[in-house]
Amino acid sequence: MGLNHALRVVSKRVQNRVHQTITINPLCHIITAKSSNLTWRAGIDQNINHATNQIPRTCRRQQQQQQLSTQTRYYGSKTIVQLETKPLPGMQAMQPYIRSCVSREAEGQARAGQEMEFAVSFIGTASGASTMHRNGSCTALRLGGQTFLFDVSEGTMRQLEYTKIAPSSITKIFISHLHGDHLFGLVPIILNIMVTHKVLMANPQKRAKHKQNHGDKASLEIYGPPGLYNYISMVLALSCSKMKYLDVNVIELVGGREEQGPMATRPRRNRNRNIFLSHYPEIESPVIKRKYLQQNENNVWIIDEPPQITGETADAGFTHQDGFHRLPNDVNLSLGRRLHIKAAELDHLGGVQTFGYTVEEQPPPGNIDVEKAKSLGVRPSKKYGLLKCGLSVQNDDGTAEVHPHEVLVTSFRPRKFAFVADHRRVPVPMAQLCRNADLMVHEATLSKEDGLDKIKMRGHSTPYRAGILGKELGCKVVALNHFAGTTVGRDYVYSRVLEAREGNHKASQIIASHDFMEVWIPRGGFNLVSAND
Repeated sequence: MGLNHALRVVSKRVQNRVHQTITINPLCHIITAKSSNLTWRAGIDQNINHATNQIPRTCRRQQQQQQLSTQTRYYGSKTIVQLETKPLPGMQAMQPYIRSCVSREAEGQARAGQEMEFAVSFIGTASGASTMHRNGSCTALRLGGQTFLFDVSEGTMRQLEYTKIAPSSITKIFISHLHGDHLFGLVPIILNIMVTHKVLMANPQKRAKHKQNHGDKASLEIYGPPGLYNYISMVLALSCSKMKYLDVNVIELVGGREEQGPMATRPRRNRNRNIFLSHYPEIESPVIKRKYLQQNENNVWIIDEPPQITGETADAGFTHQDGFHRLPNDVNLSLGRRLHIKAAELDHLGGVQTFGYTVEEQPPPGNIDVEKAKSLGVRPSKKYGLLKCGLSVQNDDGTAEVHPHEVLVTSFRPRKFAFVADHRRVPVPMAQLCRNADLMVHEATLSKEDGLDKIKMRGHSTPYRAGILGKELGCKVVALNHFAGTTVGRDYVYSRVLEAREGNHKASQIIASHDFMEVWIPRGGFNLVSAND
């Protein structure tokens, strides 16, 4: 029996009993339809006795007890997303680091704490036109208590409902450019985050913990090109949406090459007004603040730059909610964890300012040999924090200096994530930011077979260029993303992977992203011996 036919039969039998109150419990019957990357399951209620066309006794008893005076109709169905485990050829080395971020599957996965410190979840991997199996662009960086979103396409909110990502954990959103397939899901996400914080504050059992993490009022930071504030404020104003329980800070990255937008090259009646940069008092909201961030002399926007770890900062540290003294670079700081976040321009299309972003953690503390430290005259104290951060200390007697290499058994290099959005060329500042990234997400909209003319006209890159860039910049893993609307077949996606490997020459691991795939980066970053074996 086909999926559509089964849905139609069940629906008909329910409608024949509209004078009864029927509560449908889904997932009693499973119909499965497989695709190249995902398995979609539609759960249909089977509480109706198809042989006798009668309502189960439990439903009749419940109806009699409630003595409903109105006629009510309930429909029940549920969609389950399940990840396919069969990898593409050549991706076997990455399998230990690839998993599903779907909630039902994630619940059954045994995870160590460090597996959530730095994980990249692909929420949507399509380009301008979503497909049955790929939603529009959205990538999430999960940092053990807080989540960053990169681009928010239409339908992202529904995609997130399938994952373990809590809306209240989203603290920053980064928009690459103002094309609809990267932006149209932003306002629903903002409202969803606001409602989630409202519900948590109204729950007496969760209010105290929520206030401890977020204060009296949660905040959300949104970064992107000029015009982003006007877009958000206009949509909220025209949709009569009330913003409460959440402070929204929209930080526009100004001073770039294309900040005037396409209006800069078009004749305007009022040459002093630009819709990207102008202020419109009638749509402004007191809880949505507009801020500006200028680029530095290297044409880079420094979004966040934690102070360097010194003896003073390490000694001060933080008193975490668990009561322990935490170092400023501790990976378990949750919302208090600060990272190096930077942005630079990409060359996408004329008049469309586009940004790429990188996120790099502070050098994590190493592991100390306590017995060795004691033998050198340093007993457990805050001095251990200094040694873990690579700083030398005096022993407890003050007679000798103890160096980190004498007591550290392991040390870790910082992990880096690079998000390279739509582009036809990567300028030097952005390329330098991506250098030595553990995971670089790179678009794969076109193919090298399309030719340079089409690449320049469309403003999109190719997997071949992604492979070359990964090799030149020393990226450990290159994840192909932003596939064109025709890429619904496994063979098509694999051909793009082969094209990227052709340009990469086994310098990086090449993987193809798909919706609900998650890549976790181990502490210390990737250390893959050989690529694409």
